[in-house]
Amino acid sequence: MVKKMNLNENQIKAINKDNGNVAVIATAGSGKTTVIINRIKRLITECGVTPENILAVTFSKKAKENIQNKLPDECCGVNVETFHSVALKIVQDYAHGTYELWVKSWEKEKCLFDICKGLGLCAVKEDMPYNDLLKFIATQKTNMRKSDNLIYDIDLPFTNSNMKIIYDEYEEYKEHHAYIEFDDLLNMACEIFEESPETLEKYQNIYTYILADEFQDVSLNQALFLKYLSAKNNNLFVVGDGCQAIYQFRGGISKYLLEFDTEWSGADTINLNTNYRCSKDIVTTANELAKYLPESKNKHYVEAVANKEANSKPIYIECNTASEEANIVADEISKLVTGGKKYEDIAILARTNAQLQYFESEFAKRKIPYLTYSDTSFIEKAEIKLIISYIKLAFDTKTDSAFAFCYNKPNRWLNKAFFDEVSTLAKKKRCSLYDAMFMIDRRNWRFKNGIDEIYETVNKMQNKRFANMGEIVHMLRRDLNIDDFVSRGKLSDDGRYAEQIENLDTFEDTCKQFKTYTELNSYLLDIQNSGIQTDDNKVSLMTIHKSKGLEFPVVFLVGCSEGLLPHSKATDIDDEMRLMYVGITRAMDELYLTSNLFYNSRNLMSSSFIDLLGDTIDIRTN
Repeated sequence: MVKKMNLNENQIKAINKDNGNVAVIATAGSGKTTVIINRIKRLITECGVTPENILAVTFSKKAKENIQNKLPDECCGVNVETFHSVALKIVQDYAHGTYELWVKSWEKEKCLFDICKGLGLCAVKEDMPYNDLLKFIATQKTNMRKSDNLIYDIDLPFTNSNMKIIYDEYEEYKEHHAYIEFDDLLNMACEIFEESPETLEKYQNIYTYILADEFQDVSLNQALFLKYLSAKNNNLFVVGDGCQAIYQFRGGISKYLLEFDTEWSGADTINLNTNYRCSKDIVTTANELAKYLPESKNKHYVEAVANKEANSKPIYIECNTASEEANIVADEISKLVTGGKKYEDIAILARTNAQLQYFESEFAKRKIPYLTYSDTSFIEKAEIKLIISYIKLAFDTKTDSAFAFCYNKPNRWLNKAFFDEVSTLAKKKRCSLYDAMFMIDRRNWRFKNGIDEIYETVNKMQNKRFANMGEIVHMLRRDLNIDDFVSRGKLSDDGRYAEQIENLDTFEDTCKQFKTYTELNSYLLDIQNSGIQTDDNKVSLMTIHKSKGLEFPVVFLVGCSEGLLPHSKATDIDDEMRLMYVGITRAMDELYLTSNLFYNSRNLMSSSFIDLLGDTIDIRTN
């Protein structure tokens, strides 16, 4: 029996629950991971449960690694899996490894193009939003819909009957090639459980105790999957916070947590509402926002109580522009560091990655060390790298790396054979790739037209008068139809095309401050040098989504402007409010909220969410 040892009464109650279905509704900073770890430890050391009979399931590899790293040695052998990884094991086991996981988006889009072409639904591939079609299919899978009960929640240029045919033929293609997608795994596992009771019993006997983290984000098929697995032993232990349900756009349904006692009969609900992370002032602000969330009306909702003393009210600062916002935040960081804070104590949280570029730029100029939590730095993102490559090529035609990246983007029919010929000539003549391009045989009309287009683009940048580098970026986007090229998934296949367009908007706006290429290049070099610093003492830059599960002594929640947070393209205002709640509750001691009134050539207003916070924040006049 776990005793006091710095745990509160409800934490101990949750840990000591021997059997039965249990939902732990845990407010931010209430120690839910501590409860999960200690419960697993107790099941093994005190209850005699074999580690291999325990399954801890998470939503992401990051969360999986977090639990694995915190488990003590005596818990070696516990199954810590993501939903998809455990479902994949079951599917492959049942099907004897006959299925291949299909992950390449371009192959899927090609398949859809062939289907639509065969049905006479398109003449030109580029005219159809195949990525949106893939998203549509994925949404149907998450909600366990077949072709006869599709729900058309996005705008697609197909009739309902055509959509059913496309869906069925896509599934037939996958079945013929023994392909499965991530979106298939949970549905297939559930179907296996229905069709094969012996397989279900096998895994019920393996996983006699199941724990699920972040249960407020569970989808329909994830909930059903856990219902099957836990039905025999009724030892499902879930932890979550409805106010942090920020993934409803991808199928998350918070009711499975908030109505756990009705969805899982005989279940207990335990509340963890003591916030050990945030100061009393920050908890007060978070509670004030939570009042407006639908989750606060649930019977199990309990307002968070701060364990830490008050420090100082969160500060709100309204700025005129995104650049000014970055400047003011940099000023505040300098004051904090002078006052004894470390850079690593500080985080900048934004709704989108694009917003963070202004802070990268300002920090690079000021030599403030920073770390981005994006997969790549802003200037290394494919859409930004393309623009930069064109500009570098125009102002220094000997930059071979720039030529190599952009010569056939957008598509000019300049294939690998063309590039190999140019490369061979460049080596032979000891000249740049750009110069060698003019030496090849131009009787091939495709080569000729492509070369002429590159030359015209470069020549225009070299000879036309531009007021600033932002005008050059604008010209490139317009003349080369780069936005369309990006939106059709030609630079990446991750589906984040709207985000890529926002990145282009942000970069264009940033470039307006540079009159010459020399100034722009100096800025790019500063960004590059900032990115290769080895010192661990850095300010963290990340989206609010990325910050989930993290905490920092000081948080700057930036871009609290109408159109940014809540985002103009968001479909659910409650989801946006939950995002702000998550951002607020990442702060341990000090919280700054900032907004800007002019972003990417758009006039904005302060976020409506700021008004909801009332006198829980101090407003600082800029």
